[in-house]
Amino acid sequence: MKNNSTSSTNQITQQLLSLQQKQFTGRLDIKSNKAGLSWRLYFGLGRLVWADGGCHANRSWQRHLVKYFPHIRLTESDISQSEKFECWNYYILSVLLQRREITREQLIASIESKIDEVMFDVFQHQQNETDALEYSYQSASGEFLLVSGLKISLAMVNVELAIEETLKSWLDWCEKDLEYWSPNLAPILTKPEELRQEVSQAVYQNFVKLINGKRTLRDLAVYMNRDLSKLAASLGIYIRKGYIELQEIPDWDKKYNPTNWHSDRKKSTRTSMGSKASSQSLIACIDDSPQICKIMEKILKQAGYRYIGINESLKAIPTLISASPDLIFLDIGMPIVNGYELCTQLRRVTELKDIPIVILTGNDGIIDRVRAKMSGASGFISKPIEIPKILSTAEQFLSYQSSESEKPKSLESEQIQAKIGIA
Repeated sequence: MKNNSTSSTNQITQQLLSLQQKQFTGRLDIKSNKAGLSWRLYFGLGRLVWADGGCHANRSWQRHLVKYFPHIRLTESDISQSEKFECWNYYILSVLLQRREITREQLIASIESKIDEVMFDVFQHQQNETDALEYSYQSASGEFLLVSGLKISLAMVNVELAIEETLKSWLDWCEKDLEYWSPNLAPILTKPEELRQEVSQAVYQNFVKLINGKRTLRDLAVYMNRDLSKLAASLGIYIRKGYIELQEIPDWDKKYNPTNWHSDRKKSTRTSMGSKASSQSLIACIDDSPQICKIMEKILKQAGYRYIGINESLKAIPTLISASPDLIFLDIGMPIVNGYELCTQLRRVTELKDIPIVILTGNDGIIDRVRAKMSGASGFISKPIEIPKILSTAEQFLSYQSSESEKPKSLESEQIQAKIGIA
């Protein structure tokens, strides 16, 4: 199955690599006549800049807002000029970045995820040999990207790395025997009584609440803060028994802004996280510099989090297993075992493999970011330590692990800076 799945992606892979080699600037349009779908990939000098289209472009936009920018409410942002741009959603992100309402790290992660999602859908349609895809190009200058609402300097994604990430996701999907199930389909209960006999009452109530035919598999993964393929595979047991069916649902209107995204996601995450979600978040920092650990301790404790500092990399794993933190900040330049090696080791430990790990480093180059990602890191922050970056990153990864009433009452970064005396 893996070989067939890999070979089916050759056409789109060859198209992308060819455009990279030609240092293409412009737009690649991909069309499926059979499915009536089209996707758009935007390039700048042979690198991917943005991607859009598909059957649920607006649902996808809302999902990415919730996942990567949970504090943003667009009704409060008043970005009135976005409608005139072809890539209106990308333009909105660029404005939010300029206003410093989102971080560059969040923006890059969101863009990479969006490109991966579009490419995944193209890979899946390419898998169906009867669904021949059509490719067309609109070559243009860099000015075209700007007037389309794109800014090349925001994020330039390496084509080969993007293909590698998407292929990894696609093969994982296929290995779980999901290749014929689109993540854009919505599960709905069809035989609730039979399902009730097989699961606990608590699990059944969650099924009734969440599996209602209104949310796609991708929507549910964001609501529940779950890995998409693992979620689909867990539902697959009941889908194959006929208790649940997958159905097509329409996209949302472009201006539709579902107000229950945030509240529902908090509730469902609390349910899936169990008792851990009810406690105050614990953040660990692994850095051989006692001064850095002390600064991080002051920042995070003033913000209301619990904290543990680790100065010796060799003691990190047993300490972390014992403490069970909710988030880990990890320095790269440590003796004996560097941060990349330690991150890789942490991802092999069952108790630690799902904990978010954010790399701290004085080097902010593309090679360092790629190495961090390949080692299993969830995020990347460059030194020197900046309070707003630390707090926004902590909120990004922890904001839905506790309810509003249980979350620490965070101080603003300016207040914390004044309290602990960091310039």
